[in-house]
Amino acid sequence: MVKQLVQYIVVFILVGTASFFLHQFLLADDNSGFNTLLQKAYIFHFIFSLSVIIAFRLLSKSEKIFVQLGFVYIGLLVFKIAAYTAMCYPQLMGDEHLPRFYRASLLIPVFVFLCLEVFFVSKILQRE
Repeated sequence: MVKQLVQYIVVFILVGTASFFLHQFLLADDNSGFNTLLQKAYIFHFIFSLSVIIAFRLLSKSEKIFVQLGFVYIGLLVFKIAAYTAMCYPQLMGDEHLPRFYRASLLIPVFVFLCLEVFFVSKILQRE
């Protein structure tokens, strides 16, 4: 089990950092305010997604909880989107001036870590 937890952490670190630096490179923007916001977005999704995966791995050992993990995941996904929207509310909803391209760019970390989450959660749910 420790081996799998280390594997999750390594994959999340590699994919997250590669995606972040590639994202910054492709934007090629000197706007430090947006870069800080982008960094916060990646850190938020990294921590939240990795926590979900580790919790699911640990909870999958209990048969009572295992049968409900799919519903728990859906609830956590809704909570994650709500928390991210609350964190970036001024930038996403237009209270602060941010071009639409940058607003859309803030969704890239959502999809990167969502893909990782779904991949590992499905592996955990199929394995049992």
